[in-house]
Amino acid sequence: MKVIGIIAEYNPFHNGHAYQIARLKQKTNADFVIVAMSGDFVQRGAPAIVDKYCRTKMALSCGVDLVIELPTVWSISSAEDFAMAGVTLFDKMNCIDGICFGAESDNLPLLKIIADILAEEPDTYKSALAYYLKKGMTFPSARAAALTDYFKNNLQIFYSCTEEISSIVNYSIESLISTLSTPNNILAIEYLKALKRRNSVMTPILIPRAGSGYHDTAIHAPSGKLYFSEDEQHSQPTASASAIRTAISDFMTADKSPVSLCEIAISMPEPAFTLFQNEILSGSFLNADDFSSILGYRILSCNKEDLLDISDMTPEIANRILKNKYQFSSFTQFSEKNKSRDITYTRMSRILMHLLLRITDADVKRYKEADYIPYLRILGFRKDSADLLSVLKKNVTVPVISKLSKSLHTFDGTAKYMLEEDIFAAELYEQQKAGKTKDCFSCPECSKQIIRI
Repeated sequence: MKVIGIIAEYNPFHNGHAYQIARLKQKTNADFVIVAMSGDFVQRGAPAIVDKYCRTKMALSCGVDLVIELPTVWSISSAEDFAMAGVTLFDKMNCIDGICFGAESDNLPLLKIIADILAEEPDTYKSALAYYLKKGMTFPSARAAALTDYFKNNLQIFYSCTEEISSIVNYSIESLISTLSTPNNILAIEYLKALKRRNSVMTPILIPRAGSGYHDTAIHAPSGKLYFSEDEQHSQPTASASAIRTAISDFMTADKSPVSLCEIAISMPEPAFTLFQNEILSGSFLNADDFSSILGYRILSCNKEDLLDISDMTPEIANRILKNKYQFSSFTQFSEKNKSRDITYTRMSRILMHLLLRITDADVKRYKEADYIPYLRILGFRKDSADLLSVLKKNVTVPVISKLSKSLHTFDGTAKYMLEEDIFAAELYEQQKAGKTKDCFSCPECSKQIIRI
């Protein structure tokens, strides 16, 4: 039995995700695909557009066999912690043969070399990184500059490698910087780094990203490109998750013009779009600004010492938040106002989301000391995946949650604390969704059932 894992957000599930799964199965002959999926909040520091149960149904209806929830603390963390948590989750399942990820680059050997350097952190690299950070560069920019310096001064590392990557010696510095600046390449490098640091036996499988770029906010017409396999002459429209979310925003601000929904429909597999459309038309979707009033309250109720407890907070950021607190109008406006040359908008959004969800540095330290993943929570599975579930139960090294209320009574220590934080995050999401749809908030997280398709 061959089982491959994917770490994902599916925010929402689109043709590019379907392509990755189809291409993965074709490339590896995988029997099963398992996804570690972010819950109701995602890595860019925002709520998922639709809840984790809808997104689980999308995945299961489009080729995934089992969906496990990535705990909230890791789903809204840095790329490094997000990747390490996902890799650790699969390692603890003890039945995953490989981990698949997409990237803008198709040069896996180059990505591995970069990951090795970042995992080992040579002194010359660390010195260069500190130098660029001191100059006020953002961490991603400083890291790219430090790696560029390291490559310039250590080209000999390539000569000892296989012929497959010998051409990297001639890789231009501009191309290297480009490689280090794209979101999926960054995550791919972090996955490879995590695999190395954990001495994982899982095989990395790279599927080059097809279609629109990660940040592309336009939905493009079919290009005539072969999309699912070389045997199937399918030409699918391409759109990033960002483009689909932008189209939903346009849909809601233009008297619900059907044009936007039609564009989205051709950018998603039909089963996923049907589920997604039902949520959108019922108003059951969220964005960061739906949490503005809660965030505003949290900012007003915190002093500097309170803020400094929050994960990823610094004294400079805390001072800036306190200085600007009377100029708060919305989540996105405040993220924009408090970003700076060395703090990106995304990082600021994550910090504010940590404040909203009460995630502290002490929490993160505690969870890391417990090796990131103290339990597995199944969100859903396909009914014809019984063999997979049997293998999982025999091999997994941490408890598997099948009934949430029971686990709350049996867990203790770190596992119980993390689970309670996951439940709080999910119920906060459900509460805001209920307020938006004018429904009563009568569905606590413990009442949710595992999805079976």
